[in-house]
Amino acid sequence: MSTIGLMRVGPPEHLRGVHRLTLGEAMEWVFFMSSMFWPRLFIAGFFIFDHELLLHRAFTSWVVPLLGFLLLPWTTFSYAWMWANASDGVIGREWVVVAVALFLDLVTYAVAHALLRRR
Repeated sequence: MSTIGLMRVGPPEHLRGVHRLTLGEAMEWVFFMSSMFWPRLFIAGFFIFDHELLLHRAFTSWVVPLLGFLLLPWTTFSYAWMWANASDGVIGREWVVVAVALFLDLVTYAVAHALLRRR
């Protein structure tokens, strides 16, 4: 801490180097954590509670939903949802929903990169 005459300038010694979380950073963390949690919960719900095996019909192998669960959860969820929506396939405008989900996955990774870079 430096001084100017009799007045001290700057944070106290015990608070130097401590990074306080701003409201914007807290909201970024909330977005990141919820974007990682909710689609995985929905995919697990499809796997556990779906008696018609929607994930099995939408994807030909168990590897693709597993990789989607780990890497692109919003895209995997929206593809399975659009597959079962009307016609056992992703047709026409339903691809827009899948593209928006892919964009949301990419935004989630960009937010994670920005948050980890600041730390």
